[in-house]
Amino acid sequence: MIYFSTRKIPALRAYPALERLHIAANAAKNMPFGRKAVANILKVLLLVALFWSVLYIQGIALKLIAILALGLLYPLVLQPITLSLAAPYIPDAVREFERNKAYAQNEPSDNESPTDRGDDEGN
Repeated sequence: MIYFSTRKIPALRAYPALERLHIAANAAKNMPFGRKAVANILKVLLLVALFWSVLYIQGIALKLIAILALGLLYPLVLQPITLSLAAPYIPDAVREFERNKAYAQNEPSDNESPTDRGDDEGN
């Protein structure tokens, strides 16, 4: 299945947008080397094809506009490749995210004094 947005991934529907992006990035980072290589090769081939098509546009002004549009929109074009290839690794990334979130909630804040935490350093 091809995912064009993190909202479409069933395992990520319960999370806000920034957390979905974080989890998807971690899933992409945790992909094995072969799968990352395939993803990167597909992205490069797609980018080369898109920018190669600019050669056939007549006029410098239109070429510059097309290059600017491609430069601004290329994340939207490449994200489906990353999401689709990282989808099998999202459940592991969700578990890791939840574990990190639970750990962060149990951590004492930096502005607590040692006596608030129960440390007996100075007493």
